[in-house]
Amino acid sequence: MSKPTLCIIHEAISQDSAIAKIAMLDVRAALDAGWEISVVAKILDPSLRDRVNWLKLTVPPRGFILKWLTARHFIRSALGHRSFDVIHAHQPQVADLADVYQCHFLTRAAYERNCLESRPGLRAKFARLQQQGVLHAEDRFYRRWNPETHMLFCSDLLRQEFAHLYGMPPRQQVLVNPCPPVNFANDAERRAARQRWVGDHNGIVLGYLGGVEERKGFKKVLQALKGHGDIFFLMGGAHSEGFVDPNLSGHMKSVGMVLDPASFYAACDVFVVPSLFDPFALVVCEAAARGTPVIATESVGALANLLEHQAGLAWRQGDSLADLVRQAAGQREKFNAGARRLSEALSEQEHGRQLMAVYDMILRAKRTAAAPAAKASACAL
Repeated sequence: MSKPTLCIIHEAISQDSAIAKIAMLDVRAALDAGWEISVVAKILDPSLRDRVNWLKLTVPPRGFILKWLTARHFIRSALGHRSFDVIHAHQPQVADLADVYQCHFLTRAAYERNCLESRPGLRAKFARLQQQGVLHAEDRFYRRWNPETHMLFCSDLLRQEFAHLYGMPPRQQVLVNPCPPVNFANDAERRAARQRWVGDHNGIVLGYLGGVEERKGFKKVLQALKGHGDIFFLMGGAHSEGFVDPNLSGHMKSVGMVLDPASFYAACDVFVVPSLFDPFALVVCEAAARGTPVIATESVGALANLLEHQAGLAWRQGDSLADLVRQAAGQREKFNAGARRLSEALSEQEHGRQLMAVYDMILRAKRTAAAPAAKASACAL
C-alpha cells in the first residue's frame, strides 16, 4: 500500500519564528508516521531538505502587505496541479483550500484591543497602514470559511476569540502548541549568562522578549517597575536595542534581537509575558523549560497551561508585578517542578500524536466518501 501524501504550507518551515517551528514539528511528526511529505515554503530547515519534496515558494522581498496579498497566488503556483491526501496550511490566505488549517493569530482581535502599531514616525505609520490592510484581507478569508476545512486553534483563548468574531467553524479543535523538553540551566550557566547579558547586578533579573511592539505589553512592565530598584529589567526583541526608560535608569538594559534565547532565559530569574493579546506565546514554554519561572497576563493563551501545571504565575489587573516577581524568584524549585509537568503534558510527541489523529480522521473520511463512487464505477464496467 502506498504511503499517504501530505502537503504542509508555510513561508518558513524552520527555526526562524514560532510558527515556523510548529510547522517544522508538524513535518517531523508526519515523517515519523511514514507519510510522504511535500512542503510549500520559501525557507526550509536544512535537516529536512533531503526528506521532503520542496515546492519552493516565491515571496516578494519587501512590503508586508504585498507579501500577504500575493501569498495565495504564489502558493497556488507552487502547488500547481498536484493533489495530496491531506493539505495542511499555516497561512489564512489558503485556509479554504486546505483540509487542515492551523490558526495562530487574529489581527482583528489585536485591533479590538487597540494594540496594533502605535509608535511615532513615518515608518510606524506605514506599518499601521499595512496592518490595517491585512486586517481587512484576513476578515474576508475568515468570513468565507470553508466548512470542510478542519481548523486547529493553538489555545482556548484563540478559539473563543474566533467564535466571537466570525462564529465557530463546524470542524475544529484546540491543539496546544508543544513545549520543548526541559533543559534547566545549571548554576555555572546562569552565572555566565548573567554576566553576558546583564553584567554586575545583585538583584532579581526580570526578562522579557517582545521588543517595543505595543501588543507585547512592554509599557505595562515599565510602569509597574518604577521605584523597584531591586529588580533589573532585561529587555529583548525587535527595535529594542538601546531603548531606555529614564524611570528605570540603572536597572534596565535593552539588547535588541536575541539570537540565543536559551542563554537569555538562563540570565533571568523570572520571565514576564505581559501581552495585551497573544494567542499562545511559545516563549512561555521555552522559558519554563529552561528553568525560569514565568509570569503572564490573562491575555496570553498559554497562561491556562502555565497555571494548570504550576510553572508560573498570572499577572492580573490590580496585581503588583514587583511582588509577583519576588514571589516567583523565591520559589524556583517549585516552578521548575511545574515546568517538568508542563513539558511532559505538552510534549512534542503528544502534539504529534494528536496531529496525526486529525490527519488519519480526514484520510478515513475521504476514503469512506470515495468508496461508493469506486463501487458504482466498477458496477458500470
